Amino acid sequence: MAKKIIPRGSGAELARLLGLTDRRVRQLADQDVLTRQPEGDYLLPEAIEEYYVYKFKSDEEVDYMAEKAKHEKAKREMAELELQKRRNEVHEAENVRIVMSDMLSNLRSQLLGIPAKMAPRLADRSADYIAGELTQEIEDRLTELCDYSPNLFSDEALEGDDDGQENS
Repeated sequence: MAKKIIPRGSGAELARLLGLTDRRVRQLADQDVLTRQPEGDYLLPEAIEEYYVYKFKSDEEVDYMAEKAKHEKAKREMAELELQKRRNEVHEAENVRIVMSDMLSNLRSQLLGIPAKMAPRLADRSADYIAGELTQEIEDRLTELCDYSPNLFSDEALEGDDDGQENS
């Protein structure tokens, strides 16, 4: 039986067949894309197949599809967020910061005003009475924080409310 002869060639011959430079062929061999024989040459059919498998491998398609899937997921998430905003289920972080800063600043002012407001009413009263009245006044101020409304965080509410929360 005749032994099958496999054509062999140098890097320059392989480069000519593939339409590449000799340097590029050496780079591909260094990257283990092309198999260089111990003698320093290449089995041409095998090397050509290795090159085309490398060049047209499905990673690019997988990457494209993965990127497309990521893009579609991001679009869906953005649409869901936009819907939640319209339903007042989520709020812009900056709007939350503004509203909370206004509410806490207002609360601070109200709490600091309690001594001046309550002192005349509590003069010459018992310690139990004073404690009860102060507790009630503080609870009244804290109750205002419980008055959550999603509309507080809307852009329209913030644009129309330059001074923040009303003082009680």
